[in-house]
Amino acid sequence: MTQQRTLVGGSGQPPAGPATSAGHVLQLLRSSTAGYSRADLLDITGMARSTLYERLDALFAAGLVYESTPLRSQRGRPPRALRFDDRNKLVLAIEIGHTHASIHLLSLGRDIVASARLPIEISQPQEGVAGAVIEESLRLLDGRQPVGAGVGLPAPVDPLHRLGLERTVLAHWDLQRLQDVMEARLDCPVLLENDARSMAVGEVREPLESLVAVKVSTGVGSGIIVRGALVRGAHGAAGDIGHVRIPEAAGRLCRCGRDGCLAAAASGRALLAEPELAGYGSLRRLVDACGSDPAVRSAVTEAGRVLGRALAATVGTLNPGRIAVGGLVGVLPDFLAACRQQILDDAFEPSLVDLEVVSADSRTATAVGLCKLVEESLYAPERVEQLLAQRGG
Repeated sequence: MTQQRTLVGGSGQPPAGPATSAGHVLQLLRSSTAGYSRADLLDITGMARSTLYERLDALFAAGLVYESTPLRSQRGRPPRALRFDDRNKLVLAIEIGHTHASIHLLSLGRDIVASARLPIEISQPQEGVAGAVIEESLRLLDGRQPVGAGVGLPAPVDPLHRLGLERTVLAHWDLQRLQDVMEARLDCPVLLENDARSMAVGEVREPLESLVAVKVSTGVGSGIIVRGALVRGAHGAAGDIGHVRIPEAAGRLCRCGRDGCLAAAASGRALLAEPELAGYGSLRRLVDACGSDPAVRSAVTEAGRVLGRALAATVGTLNPGRIAVGGLVGVLPDFLAACRQQILDDAFEPSLVDLEVVSADSRTATAVGLCKLVEESLYAPERVEQLLAQRGG
C-alpha cells in the first residue's frame, strides 16, 4: 500500500463519541482486543447499517480489519468478532543512546521478534552513526518489511522542528535529514521521539494511568503520562529535567555547556567525572562495581538522593500514581532506594498517597513505547482516511 510519510504521535485513546468515519471505526476496533460484532458497532456508533457496512468494506479491502472467532450468543448462530488486523505486521524500534544503539523488531502485539545491539559514539558525525544503525536494522529485518519504525533519541524531539538542539548531545544532528534518510533506506514511515518519553509510553499499565518515567544512564531524562496521554509540551521539551539547575550541582559543568544542571550531579556521566571513579573508564564497568566498591556505592546513593529531591517537585506538581526509574544507573538498588526516600522526605504528604517509586522495565519499555507510538500514528483516524482516499483514487 502507499505509505504516508512523517509520523506524529496519537493519543492512543478510543474515540470519545459516535464514530464519524472509517478511521474512527478502526480506532474503536483497535481499543478492544476481543473485537466487536457488527451489531455491537451499530449500537456503539449509532450509524445507519448501510453507512457502517460501507466503511467496514473499505477497511476490509485495505487489509485493516478481519473477521475473528465467533462471539458468544444466547441463541442462533453466533456473530463473528471484527478485529483490527495486526497479524504479520512488524514495527522496528531503534533506541539511539550515547554509546550504543538497541534495535528491536516487534509485532503489533508488542512481542519482540528479534533484537540487536550496536556500539556507537553519538558525538561522531550523524551520517556515520545513522548509516551503521540502518545497516544493522536491515540485517535484523532480513528481508521483512515493517509497517513503520520508531527512533528514540537522547534529546528533545519537536515534531515541528522549531526547537533547536544546540545545547544537546545532538547539536550536530539534523533530525529532518535523519528522518528522510531512514525512511528512504527502510522504506517505511519513521517516527522520531525522545527516548525517555518513549519509555514512559512503554511503562503504561492502565488506560488512564498517570506516571513519570525517568531514565538515568549517561544522561537524565523523563517522560510524563497524564491519564494515559503522553505530555510533549509546546515544543517537545516536556520532561527534560536533566537540565534544570539545582543547588547540589553548583560549580559542575554540564555537557550542555551550562553550570549546575541536574545531569551534572545525578547522571552516569557525572559519576564518571568523580576523580575517585574516573578509573573505571566506562559506565558499564562502574555500574558493575557498585556492589563491591564502597566509593561507587556512596556516589550512586548520593546521585539517587539528588534526583529524588528534584523529583519531589514533579510529584507535587503532577501527583502521579507511579514513578518508574530506569536506565543503566537508575535501576541500581542503592540509587533507587535513595531516590525513593528523598521523595518521601521532601514531597507534600497528599501527593504521596499510594505513590509507587519502582524500577522501570528498562530492557523493553522503550521498544514497546516506540511500537505503541508508531501504531497510534499509523492508524490515527485522519491517517486512515488519507489511506482509504488514496486507494479510492
